[in-house]
Amino acid sequence: MAIAASGRSVLSLQGAAFAEHRRSAVPALLDLDLARSEIVIVEAADEEAAASLVDLCLGLDDPRAGRVAFLGAEWRGMSMYDRLDLRRQIGIVGRTRVWPTHLSIAEAILLPRLYRAQRSRDELIVEATALARHFGLPGLPTDRREATARRILVRAACVRGFLGTCDLTVIQDAALDEAAELATPLAQAIATVKERGGATLWITENLGALGARFVQADRAYRLGDRGLIPARRLT
Repeated sequence: MAIAASGRSVLSLQGAAFAEHRRSAVPALLDLDLARSEIVIVEAADEEAAASLVDLCLGLDDPRAGRVAFLGAEWRGMSMYDRLDLRRQIGIVGRTRVWPTHLSIAEAILLPRLYRAQRSRDELIVEATALARHFGLPGLPTDRREATARRILVRAACVRGFLGTCDLTVIQDAALDEAAELATPLAQAIATVKERGGATLWITENLGALGARFVQADRAYRLGDRGLIPARRLT
């Protein structure tokens, strides 16, 4: 699969409309350009609209109209294999309740980064363990989902999403919005992403979310009937 030469834009939405099957009440066309080292926070009070925006950005849905591109490559028209391959360059911090039932939490954290990895499994384990401690865990959780406490799953989801050197990190989960105790480690992890040139998109229910209160965003928006409207965060 050919990827456009690296340039300023990591993620680009141009006149993009949510997919036909989505029930979101947001009818607007969306425009957003996310550059390298940029941090953007979007308030999406409607849960369905938030999920729809995530799926557009990840290439899980094709827009009803317009264009969505990641690293210069438009999702529309890609094969499922190419989408999956490109999606490995995106860290997804969220879906804290979604874990494979046949794997331990540690295995589920490592598996996405082992495909075509430039580092060994041992090196990934070292990084994942350091991230686990950063987010308040004693180490990588070794139990399966059903035997793991909710608070541990939330922190493990942060490890899963920030592991590796992804070009884009997407954060979206109400549990993270409300996690005041994770505000500092989340802000620090996002700052690290920024320092190495990665972009971050946090889609939250409220721009004043406790979990995001220390994040130094370059821009903020509210998602509504008129699309993505620039907004001001109160800190």
